[in-house]
Amino acid sequence: MIRQLALLLISMVGLGFFTGEALAHQQKEAYTSIVFNQRSGMLEIQHRFYLHDAEHAAQQVIDKNTDLISDPVGRDAFAYYAISTFSMQDQQQQPLTLTYVGTELEGKYLWVYQETPITADMEGFYLKMTALQELWSEQTNHINVERNKRVTSARLHIADSWHYIEVAKPTQ
Repeated sequence: MIRQLALLLISMVGLGFFTGEALAHQQKEAYTSIVFNQRSGMLEIQHRFYLHDAEHAAQQVIDKNTDLISDPVGRDAFAYYAISTFSMQDQQQQPLTLTYVGTELEGKYLWVYQETPITADMEGFYLKMTALQELWSEQTNHINVERNKRVTSARLHIADSWHYIEVAKPTQ
């Protein structure tokens, strides 16, 4: 009986290691949300990275000892890497000036925030997001643009260049 309990316990612990190992694999996906905030007059850009992916990337593109969890300087360094891989252009293909706002750790995610003022003629954007794609060719960067509760989405892969997204017209 004790031997059976011991084998069961060992099996459960072993299964836990496999489950943890499976959960620790890189997701190779990032998500960017672009939201028109009419109250603030700002276009809010939120990049969400899986922390596990961001840690691996930071150790390759910043420094092998980068620790995103306990080091705010490392998080900022990763944020500057991330924002350097993201670009927006207006409908005339003129670059939009994006301001870095900061980072935040939330559970298994690292968030990087940017913003830019909303202008009257924002009815579409050219977007480019190449974060992590130079490290992993299978990296997919998802972008969602929300205006007036309507969401338009795109998935960007390594072979993609600029992607145009038309957005809902502002409500009067």
